[in-house]
Amino acid sequence: MALGGTTAEYDRKFATPVVTHINQTDEEQAILEHNAHVEALETLATELRNCLEHATDEKYKRYLALKIDRTNQRLEQLRTEGF
Repeated sequence: MALGGTTAEYDRKFATPVVTHINQTDEEQAILEHNAHVEALETLATELRNCLEHATDEKYKRYLALKIDRTNQRLEQLRTEGF
């Protein structure tokens, strides 16, 4: 099966960068970890909001609202710490 295109085009389209920890400084590693933490909290907040939309139990809705509020507070804290 022929792919078509040149090797350079294929490399640009399908090549993925390799991230190694060997050449990273402590600061670069801290930034990557910080960004991963922020992304994880954003995902959690989104999932909690989706659960809240579909919840029927009022006690569970209050619990989810509290979790969302705390997650948003933590996100704001991480964003103001910044990197």
